[in-house]
Formats: sequence, structure tokens, C-alpha cells
Amino acid sequence: MRMLLLALTLTLAGCATMESDHGSRTRLIYVAASKAPCSAGVMKTECMQIREEPSKPWELSYTPIENFNYEPGNEYLLKITETHVANPPADASAVRWRVEKIVEQHPVH
Repeated sequence: MRMLLLALTLTLAGCATMESDHGSRTRLIYVAASKAPCSAGVMKTECMQIREEPSKPWELSYTPIENFNYEPGNEYLLKITETHVANPPADASAVRWRVEKIVEQHPVH
């Protein structure tokens, strides 16, 4: 029984270490009500604008946000989990963002 408990403890400890190895953290970000023109390599597209504080200027975000359905005309405050991706493809982001909660959503006119 003790050996089983020890094995289970070591397995769970290993899982916890793998999660922290990728540098997961929770953040709050604001998303603007409109997208802005940006370039992804040679392709011209529109990117979401984000900031971490209301007093800071908007910045372009090239990172897609999982679990989030952006609707133009609405400003958002999102609670996200940011995870660093080990060995991402050359054309992909080294971080992954996933919405945990929409803290605020309101229309902007």
C-alpha cells in the first residue's frame, strides 16, 4: 500500500512539474472593440488590440485566444491562462492564451 501511495505521489508531482515547466500563468487583459490592420509575414490582416491596464495604449496581438468568440463593437476584460508552448512550429506563437472567464463585456459606440 505504501509503495502504491509513493508511486502515485511521484506521478502527481511529475505532472505538476510539467505544468510549471511551461510557465503557465493567469492574466487579465482588455480587448478593444475594434481590430486594427496588421501584417503577419507577407499577409495583411486585422489583429485584436489588447492592453493589461486601462491607462496603457492598445497593442496589436498576434496570439489567438482560445475559447473566445470576439464580437466587434464590444470591449472585453478577460481572465486568461497563458501557457508557454515547448518547441512551437516556426510559424506559430510560443505562447497559448485560453479564456478562463469573461470578466466584463460592454458595447462601445
